[in-house]
Amino acid sequence: MATTYELIIYGKVQHVGFRDRIENIGRGLGISGVVYNYKDGTVRILANFDDEEIKELFKKSIKALSKKDKLIEIERIEERELNTYIEFPEGINRISADDLIELNKKLDEGVKYIKLIFGELEGHTKILEKIDSKLDKLNSIDEKLDKIIKLLEQKL
Repeated sequence: MATTYELIIYGKVQHVGFRDRIENIGRGLGISGVVYNYKDGTVRILANFDDEEIKELFKKSIKALSKKDKLIEIERIEERELNTYIEFPEGINRISADDLIELNKKLDEGVKYIKLIFGELEGHTKILEKIDSKLDKLNSIDEKLDKIIKLLEQKL
C-alpha cells in the first residue's frame, strides 16, 4: 500500500520554473501527488510512494535540478511521512493559488536576469571599445611606420 509523504524543498525554488520540472520528474517516475509554492518560500510536494527506491530516486532527481539549472538552488529537502493516504489524480499536478500573481513574480524574476545579462554585456562592450581604440592607434602607428620605411627606401 502506498504511503503519502510531504517533501519540503528549501532554497531558491520559487518563480524559476521548478514546479514544472517536478511535475515532469513525477510523471516520468509514475508518482501521483501535488506540488505547490508555500508562503514561506519553500516548494512543497505531497506524493504517494509505494516503493522506497522510487522515493529516493525522486528526491535524487530533484536535487540534481540545481546542478542542471543555474536558476534553481536547493539548500535541503525535508521529508515527512503522513499518517494517512491521500488519493491524488495520476501524475504530479501543480496547485496555484493565483496564477496571475505567480506569472507576475516570474516576470519580475526574469527581468532581474535580463538586467544581469545586459550589465555583463555592457562591461564587455566597454572592453571592446577600448580594444578598438587601441587598434586604431596601432593602425595609425603602422601607417606612419610604412611612410618612414618608404622614405628610407627612397634615400637608399
